[in-house]
Amino acid sequence: MSVLEDSYRWVLRLLPAPYRAEREEEMVSAFLEGAQHGEAGLDDQRPRWMEIASVVALAVRLRLGGPGAPPRSFLWGEAVRRAALLGLVFWTMIGFLSAAQALIAYGILADALPDDVTMGIGHAGSADRLRHVLADLLPLLWAGSLGALVLGRPRTAKAVAVAALVLPHMLVPPVFPGGWEIVARWVCMVLPAAVTVPALVIGFHRDALPPPLPRGQALRMVALAAVPGVLLSLVVIALSSLSRAATVPVTLLVQASLWVDVPGLACVSLLIVTVWCLARRRTSGPTALAAAILTVPAVLSRAATLHPGAADSITETINLVGGLQIALLLASGITLTALSTQALRTVANGDLTGIRGQHG
Repeated sequence: MSVLEDSYRWVLRLLPAPYRAEREEEMVSAFLEGAQHGEAGLDDQRPRWMEIASVVALAVRLRLGGPGAPPRSFLWGEAVRRAALLGLVFWTMIGFLSAAQALIAYGILADALPDDVTMGIGHAGSADRLRHVLADLLPLLWAGSLGALVLGRPRTAKAVAVAALVLPHMLVPPVFPGGWEIVARWVCMVLPAAVTVPALVIGFHRDALPPPLPRGQALRMVALAAVPGVLLSLVVIALSSLSRAATVPVTLLVQASLWVDVPGLACVSLLIVTVWCLARRRTSGPTALAAAILTVPAVLSRAATLHPGAADSITETINLVGGLQIALLLASGITLTALSTQALRTVANGDLTGIRGQHG
């Protein structure tokens, strides 16, 4: 066995064992036949990056299988696809929350702020103000991604989701004045959205295309995620008005605001999904596994807002409420993991009741 052949066989270990047992020799022969034979022979050659990438893509597609795939691969694939769908629904809600809040707070729909308040984004009519407003409106692209996915257009959904994740940070680049700690906190805050995009990209592959919904049903699904976002924006604006009026204790306002920011809403959403999975425990395996995956970035995003050791009352309130939310998320994660483990055991025993089904 040449060094090159041995390298190809090592790369092919990424593939599931049953598939590798059936196709390994054929694939190794094809790779060796297409290899460039240099003067030093095969011993000084290595697999090309495109060949490695093709094997990785095939391994992901096989391990996150669609209909007709082995039960365990289908379960993991369905979990990743549902994680992408749950993420798109959540970020569609956040997109409408951000957009509605921007239109109100920046004075586009109403003069919600005093004239001397610029929110750190420049004065009305300035280029800086326009740039920040656009950055707050671009999360609406999540709704476009969700709509494209439920209409059966996964490529469009993937491209729009990447734009929704990247473009706001390009318009308003993050600033890290405090060194690596600030960078780590920012990464944790961005992680929930960042997890949704790769789940979408790798989950909906050519062997697991989303079934298209009728246009009316797809629009209703997007609206179902959008309406809570618009209503929540009114809550956020009301909390801001109460804060400026100083009619409600600051600590109470801080406690309320921590349940309507992104990590707080993620906590509430995952609690709702956990209750739903418990109510349908016999058939909720893929959804429970998807929600368990999403719990990890949700915990990290809330942990990034905490400041242990702080002495002032506001920070103590943030730490208290944030700690409670992390505890609830961990309890949800443990529950979802238990339901997921039960589903995996069910599949291992050959019982596919409640596992097979359509995407999402």
